[in-house]
Amino acid sequence: MKIDRKSNPTARQVQKRGQLKKAHYTSAGGMHLMQLESRLEASGAIAMGLDPRVRSIRSQPMTFDLTTGRTYPSVDALVAAPKLYGLRCKKYTPDFELDLGGTKVLVEVKHRGLIAMAPQILGYPSVLARYGYRLIIIDDEILEETYVRNLRQLNIARSLRPCAEKPTELITLCGERMKYGRLVAAGFDEGTLLSAIAHGHLTFDVRSERLNHDTDVSAAGDTAAHLKELPIVSISS
Repeated sequence: MKIDRKSNPTARQVQKRGQLKKAHYTSAGGMHLMQLESRLEASGAIAMGLDPRVRSIRSQPMTFDLTTGRTYPSVDALVAAPKLYGLRCKKYTPDFELDLGGTKVLVEVKHRGLIAMAPQILGYPSVLARYGYRLIIIDDEILEETYVRNLRQLNIARSLRPCAEKPTELITLCGERMKYGRLVAAGFDEGTLLSAIAHGHLTFDVRSERLNHDTDVSAAGDTAAHLKELPIVSISS
């Protein structure tokens, strides 16, 4: 799998150590292929790429000097820049920048164990807020295994059918609630069902269990709710 040359360059180089590649690759929600540093980051990118509130994603969009609030296109650019009043810079590169259509939010994806080892990162949202940026931290409790496995399955379905039409007949049959297996028994192939769920035409409880034939699926209410689990929109938005 090759890096998509159309994707934006990252501010921090994704390292490769010997024969063990640290890089992970994903095409989230049909967007450009991204090169990422961990499986958790790749899972976060998939969740963000499927979220209908997200217009676009940039991986490692810029590097901050947290001392001054200045931004640079890369770590190398920060290091090469003249130091303001001789102050020592404090480098920080967020994992993602999301365009929510009118507002942007920075995202850090990190395991709770790594946060416990470097708890100072919990103060970064308030530091960046002083400079006019919103940063949220997403950990492996939010990106828990059942949720991630379901979204990875939906991401594959969406990649295979990126422009699926609204399945009116399927939606009508499903109604308020119907077992996934009954929809299959009614003659709908699983590619169609998974695509409908991935595009937000049908919904299910994405955190309670792996999607299976006994899963309750619904065409009522906010049918994209399962794609909008991430806390990327502030209460005031």
